[in-house]
Amino acid sequence: MAAPALRRLAWIAAGVLAAGAIFALASHGRRPDSGLARFEPAGVMVEIKPERVRAVVVAAGDRQWRFARAAEERWSASGSLKPPADWASRVEAGLRFLSVSAPQRVMRREEYAGTPLSEFGLEPPRYAIRVQASDAAPFVIEFGSANPQGLGQYARVADRTEVYLLPRFVGEQWEKATGLQ
Repeated sequence: MAAPALRRLAWIAAGVLAAGAIFALASHGRRPDSGLARFEPAGVMVEIKPERVRAVVVAAGDRQWRFARAAEERWSASGSLKPPADWASRVEAGLRFLSVSAPQRVMRREEYAGTPLSEFGLEPPRYAIRVQASDAAPFVIEFGSANPQGLGQYARVADRTEVYLLPRFVGEQWEKATGLQ
């Protein structure tokens, strides 16, 4: 009889100990960090926040589109050709991608020296975008051709010497907003 009573007492003690350990962890422990790094925008247009943009001009050859944001945060469009139906959401996405999407590669002048910019589709560029904000200098970026794999697109920012390989979806938004595709 002593053995079953002793066994029962051992199980009760183990249960109390486990409950005490759980209570101690719950009251004094903390959840571990998620392990995710805090997001920092790393795009080519980090100096201008997309919500501060007041006008965007997209030029492709002799064609030009102008998108302007009014005080009530609504966009209006004018230009050579009528943009597609979903152009406003494409402009917003294009601005956001320019701000947050890090280049896949940044080539310094020394890396591409001797290679004409026409090899990247940048001389002349396929299209150029001029972004104007109320409180910053205009930002101008020229887009060239896609890389051989088709996953990136060459670009050049005015007043910078580097050639960027941006994710293809960055330029794609501007092509869809204007119907250049």
